[in-house]
Amino acid sequence: MARSLRRAGLSNLELASSKVAAVEYISLFNRKLGEYGSIAAYFAVFVITVYDVAMRYFFQAPTVWGLELVIAIAAVHYVLAGAYVLGEDKHVRIDVIYQTLPQRAQMVLDVVAIVLSMIFLAVVAYYGAKQALPAIRSGETSGGGWNSHAPMIMKAAIPCGATLMILECISRLKLAVGRLSHEW
Repeated sequence: MARSLRRAGLSNLELASSKVAAVEYISLFNRKLGEYGSIAAYFAVFVITVYDVAMRYFFQAPTVWGLELVIAIAAVHYVLAGAYVLGEDKHVRIDVIYQTLPQRAQMVLDVVAIVLSMIFLAVVAYYGAKQALPAIRSGETSGGGWNSHAPMIMKAAIPCGATLMILECISRLKLAVGRLSHEW
């Protein structure tokens, strides 16, 4: 890609700034998906739950689809929100030992943690895709009363969420390496 951008007449500075822009775009996309996706998901879960409860207790006519749809929305939201949480640095971590280390050691550990996370997420994306592709090809359904495609959608969300997290890790890795190189 870098070679093709140079052929297009971009200087090294412009090329570097385009890479920075791509990294910033990844973080912006994940942040907006996390913020607006959360609002939409919580609102949908709220409306469906209120509707389902009203139908069940006031009209004695429970929905067949309410619980299954709420679970699917929550599961997809949970998976896709991982990149947002990673970008906002809101993951729960136990850092008792980490805080006692010197700044430079913390920076090195940050880089190591990001690289290990990327390896783990690549495995999740790969095996998630191995599960999702057959589910998509077969049009997998839940087999319940509603018989929705929720399992297929949830399985497809796993490699998508892992890929978004990998992209966010790349963004964070670039920042961590930049901080580390300035420190050395």
